[in-house]
Amino acid sequence: MGNLTTVGALLIAILAHTAYKSYIAPPHVPSPYEHFFSESYYDARALFRDSARAANAKLHAIPYPIESMDLTIDVAILPGTSPSSLVIHLSGMHGVEGFAGGAIQSALLSNASFTSAAHVPTIVFVHAVNPFGFAKLRRFNEHNVDLNRNHLTPEEFTAARARDPNHAGYEDISHLLNPPEHNDMAFWLGSVYSVLTRGFLAVKRAIVAGTYHNPRGIFYGGHELEPSHRLLHAFFAAQFDLATITRVAFVDVHTGLGPTGAATIRTNKPDLAPLLFPGCLLASADDGALAGYEDVQGSGVQGYKATWFQTASTVVTVTQEFGTVSSSAVVRGVIIESAAFNHHPESRLAAAELVRDVFYLHDDPQWKHAVANQGIDGLQNIVAHWSELFDGQVV
Repeated sequence: MGNLTTVGALLIAILAHTAYKSYIAPPHVPSPYEHFFSESYYDARALFRDSARAANAKLHAIPYPIESMDLTIDVAILPGTSPSSLVIHLSGMHGVEGFAGGAIQSALLSNASFTSAAHVPTIVFVHAVNPFGFAKLRRFNEHNVDLNRNHLTPEEFTAARARDPNHAGYEDISHLLNPPEHNDMAFWLGSVYSVLTRGFLAVKRAIVAGTYHNPRGIFYGGHELEPSHRLLHAFFAAQFDLATITRVAFVDVHTGLGPTGAATIRTNKPDLAPLLFPGCLLASADDGALAGYEDVQGSGVQGYKATWFQTASTVVTVTQEFGTVSSSAVVRGVIIESAAFNHHPESRLAAAELVRDVFYLHDDPQWKHAVANQGIDGLQNIVAHWSELFDGQVV
């Protein structure tokens, strides 16, 4: 029985690996959105700025504190008719995932048509929340911190470090997630063994819960609030009287998980998801692309919601996740890049390109079209159905 299990595990691993390696982009089909997708952070930033100027948006560039690199978090503001209402659209919270979110933002700015609604909120596009990760083609920032595990209070950081580092099972599989040098056979065999003995959802839960104890680990939450979060809070506090904002909608765009080109939505308004994101997949705790996230803390959007606005404000949060390749291929790419970044920087470029390829299907025009189309429709629907989003109140 043991030999059969081993052989089965090996076959599954080889098949999974082969399936990833044999991914071929479909034939080119012209799309009106393709030119909004870029090949580098700097190209994406230039396109975002040009699109913002064309839309007569108020454009701001927040310098990012790495002197050796020209990095900024760029913000475009389209003033609305309702001063107490705000939509905040975020790209690049996870660095390299910003290619998709940035393209959606540039497309929206280039074709801005939100004035048909009776009450138009001010719309704020935040391009490249993690500009270092975007520029360097990595998910994490310059401190190896995952910004979506990092927005905690000092007390919460203390509690996270005091908690058992293996509370969700991360330490049990840390040898697979954080090797000093990647070995494909060891990864596939170890992964399949872990899934067979623990269950897929338990393994996923252990991975995404992350760590607050291993600074070189993937999904590391850090030990203090990272510059991106501090800079954005300071910017919004300076630009807006946050105490007077009563209705807010966040849209945070990500890539990687779920069926290729499909959008999975996690929101605190799930009843309105079919109206705002028709045809989307709705995240659930037990099934789908965003299952297994119940032990995750420190989300950027949840942190902004908790610390930027008054408790009386109504804040709607939306995570929009676009599927790329298989989840095992995504995790493999993150592990390979992390090993190179932390232990073999001289070989990181090839690993970084691999990470780009699992989070951004840059040679797949159909994927780009699906992402842009769903991303544009989603934000336009939020604005068009603003009253329904906030329980039918006139704003």
